[in-house]
Amino acid sequence: MKSAPSLRIAVLAALLSGCAGQAVPSPSVAAAETPLRWKALLVAADDAEPVFDNGVDALRRSLQSFGMAPADIVVLKADARQPDAVATKANFARAMAGLAGTAGTGCFAYLTSHGIEGRGLFAAAENAVIPPAYLARALDGACAGRPTVLVTSGCYSGIYSDTPALTTPNRIVLTAARADRPSFGCGSGDRYTYYDQCFLASLKGGAAWTAIAAEVSGCVARRERAKDFPPSQPQSAFGRDVAGLTAF
Repeated sequence: MKSAPSLRIAVLAALLSGCAGQAVPSPSVAAAETPLRWKALLVAADDAEPVFDNGVDALRRSLQSFGMAPADIVVLKADARQPDAVATKANFARAMAGLAGTAGTGCFAYLTSHGIEGRGLFAAAENAVIPPAYLARALDGACAGRPTVLVTSGCYSGIYSDTPALTTPNRIVLTAARADRPSFGCGSGDRYTYYDQCFLASLKGGAAWTAIAAEVSGCVARRERAKDFPPSQPQSAFGRDVAGLTAF
C-alpha cells in the first residue's frame, strides 16, 4: 500500500495500499427476517488518496438504486467540507446513533481507510484509530438485536472479524483482509481499492450476504493474482441469526 503523507508517516509507515480467508457460517442458524427498511453509515476515514471517497460515493449511489432513502444514508469523510460531515469521533458517534430504528430496521455500516496492524482503521481527521471495542459499543447501542452488516475495508481489517464483541448473533462482519495481511488498491492509478471495487461489483439487492461475501473474495483473489500480490484473504463472520440474511 502506498505510504501516507509525511504528516502521517510515523503512524502509517508500515502500511500497504488498498485491501481476502473467510469464516463459514454455521449450518444450523435461525433465519432472520429481511428488514423492511435499512439505515446506512458510510465512512471514508482517510483522505491520503481519493480511493476512499470514491468508494463511499459509489456505494451511496448503489444503495439509493436499491431503494434506500437518501435521508437514511449518512456519509462521513476525512476531507468533508461541512463540519458535521467530517469523519471525527463526535460525528461518527452521532451518525452511529442515527442508525437506531424500529424492529424492522436493519443497520449497515461501511468503513474504508488505511489500516494499522493490531489496532484498526485509521481516522485521519483526528489522527486516530477506530478500535474494534469502540465500534462494538457503538453498534450495540444503536442496533442491538437488529440485523446488522458491518464492512471494514483496509489493511489488517480482519481484526474486526476476530473480535468476539463484534461477532454477535445479529451481526454480519465482512473485512477486506486477514488481521495479519495488507490489502491493495491505493495507488495513484486506482479509482477504488481492490476490495471496495469488488464489493461494489458483487453487491446485488436481494442476494444472500453469504453469496456476496464469496463473490467479493473471489474477485479480490483474482485481481491480486493478476498483479502477483500476496493474498489479502478477506474475512467474514456470520451471526447465527443472520446467516441467511439477504441484502437490501
